[in-house]
Amino acid sequence: MGECLLRLRRLLLPEGNPLARPSDRLEGRMLALVLLLPLVTAPFAVVTGAQVHEEQLGIARNQERERRQVTATLLDDAGPPPAAVRAGSRTRSEVLATWHGPDGTVHTGTVAARAGAPESSRVRIWTDRSGRSVPPPMTTTAAVREGVAAAATLWLTVLFGSVGGFWLFHRCLDRLRRCAWQREWEHFERHWSGYRDSGEG
Repeated sequence: MGECLLRLRRLLLPEGNPLARPSDRLEGRMLALVLLLPLVTAPFAVVTGAQVHEEQLGIARNQERERRQVTATLLDDAGPPPAAVRAGSRTRSEVLATWHGPDGTVHTGTVAARAGAPESSRVRIWTDRSGRSVPPPMTTTAAVREGVAAAATLWLTVLFGSVGGFWLFHRCLDRLRRCAWQREWEHFERHWSGYRDSGEG
C-alpha cells in the first residue's frame, strides 16, 4: 500500500525528480485530471439521478391515477408456457380472457395467469381508462431504482472513460518514450563508435 502511494505521488509530482522528462510531467497532469474528474462529476451524477427519480415518480403517480385493477375471466385453460417465466415462486402463462372496462365495455385479450389454471378461473389484471390490459403501475421503489441507476451510469461512464483514456494516453507516451530512447541510444552509439575508432587510429 505504501509503495503504491509512493508511486502515485511520483506520477503526480514528477517535478521533484531531476531526471523527469516533459512527457513525465504531462502524464502527471493527465493523471491528476483523471483523479479529479470523477470527483467533479459526482455532484452532477447526483443531480441527474434526482431529476430522473422525479420524472419516474411523476410517471408512477400518473399511472396509479389512470390504471385500475379489474377481474378477468379465463376463456381457456392456462397450460404451461413455452418458456417458463418465473414470477416469484409461481410460473405464469399467457391465456385468452375477457373483462369489463370502466365504462362496462367487454374486452377480450391475453392475460398472465397461473400455469395450470382451468377455464373460467378469475385473475386480477390492470387496465387503463379505455379498458385495455396494461402492466401494473410503476412503484415508487422502481422510481428510486431508475434514479440510482441513472446516477451510477453517468458516474461510472466518466470513471471508466477517464481510466481508459489515461491508459491509452500512457501507452502512447510509453511508445513515444521508447522511440526517443532508441534514437538517443543510436546517436550515442554512433558517437561512441567514432570516438573508439579515432582512438584506435
